[in-house]
Amino acid sequence: MNRRRTTRVAARLHLIAGVAVIGLLCNANAWAETTTTKHHHKTVTTTTVVASTSEQQRLDALSGQMSNLQKQTDDTTSEVKKIEAAMTVAVPATAGAKPATIGEHVGLVEKDVSDIKKDLSDNLGISVHALVDAGYEHNFNQPNGNVNVYRAWDEDGFQLTQGNLHIERDGTVGFVSDLNFGQVANSISAVTHYSNTSHVGPQWFDPTQYYLTYTAPIGSGVSLQAGRFVTMMGAETINTYNNLNFNESRGLLFTLGEPLTHTGIRAGYTFNDYVSATAGLNNGWDDPAAFNNGGPNYEGALTLNNKDKSLSFVVNSMWGPNLLGKSNSNLGTIDGIATWKPSFIPNLTLQNEYLYASEEGPVINGHSASWQGMAQYLVYDFTPSLESATRGEFFQDKDGARTTGTGQTVWEITETLSYKIPEVTGLLARLEYRHDNSDEKVFTNNNRFDPVTGAQHLWRGQDTLDANFIYAF
Repeated sequence: MNRRRTTRVAARLHLIAGVAVIGLLCNANAWAETTTTKHHHKTVTTTTVVASTSEQQRLDALSGQMSNLQKQTDDTTSEVKKIEAAMTVAVPATAGAKPATIGEHVGLVEKDVSDIKKDLSDNLGISVHALVDAGYEHNFNQPNGNVNVYRAWDEDGFQLTQGNLHIERDGTVGFVSDLNFGQVANSISAVTHYSNTSHVGPQWFDPTQYYLTYTAPIGSGVSLQAGRFVTMMGAETINTYNNLNFNESRGLLFTLGEPLTHTGIRAGYTFNDYVSATAGLNNGWDDPAAFNNGGPNYEGALTLNNKDKSLSFVVNSMWGPNLLGKSNSNLGTIDGIATWKPSFIPNLTLQNEYLYASEEGPVINGHSASWQGMAQYLVYDFTPSLESATRGEFFQDKDGARTTGTGQTVWEITETLSYKIPEVTGLLARLEYRHDNSDEKVFTNNNRFDPVTGAQHLWRGQDTLDANFIYAF
């Protein structure tokens, strides 16, 4: 009896269990399957969630989009690498092969230029260098005609300040030539006669220097020069690839008080580590064909310095006839330049220049004239790439012979920041602010002209901001 009852209960339980299993299988999409496995008394439970059909489609779509984005990224990276490879400056991998990329074209040109320079240097001893100076300057007076008063060659607006090609040959017998282009050439040629026939006038090309050199075997060697060369006078000079001024604009002494070039002969001798001297004869200041005054000008320079050249003193002088048709009317000038690089303040340079000049004869208003000026420079290198140069100067032209015909005293202060671009050898960026001032109203501006007199209202000062790039190689 008990056995039969037990069998019925077991059968009913089996029936209930079967129904339950069928229910679970029918609702499998809504339930989680749980599988429990026992191994050595350790239970591991795995749970799997089955997503609906719509969710699965969304996942498949997102997966496809990610695949497409990855492919696009890979394609873009590949193209960038191709462009970078094409722009990399290098000569073709195979000698004699034609360049196939931009970089190979540039690399081949650089190699050709380098080979030409090497051939000239090795076979003829000739070296070739160049300089380009270009930028933008803003004159806050906004002067009519874009003219910056009392400036050597910088003007308001965009300009090619200077292009310079320097060619020279070293050796016992050699030569030096500097061919200038741009505003520098335009200004120099405007005041220079190149022959005894006619004035060339403003040009955008000027053969500023072209002279022969010879080293005579006397003592340590006497250096001789014959031709046309820039003046020895002044702390500032006309830029070349290896000789840049501290400031971008030229100072008042350079512009108003000193000559630019001479044509003649020179001889220089270095006595020892401390003393050297130069002497010469030339046709005068800048414009030799106009003078016709029957006499040469005498020039001389004496340089004194200590052993390491941290302290130096240079005295330049010149004397001779420079007035048209007046061989007995002489112009004399003396110019002293002292430079100090104190050892207790590394990277600091202090420089001072004083100039005095006097010219006999009816120079201005029927009488003689004189002028003088002083310039001071404070230059500090914050890093090998960043330099600050401060210049302050005054120029006294009591007779008006070098300015407007009216006696006046002009002064200026200039601050120049120079930065060597580290990525490009020889590239220099400059930013400069300058203020000029006079005790007379001489600076032009954008004011209208007086309707009665026709004269323009002039101001006592002008301010300029200048940004330039210089590339020298």
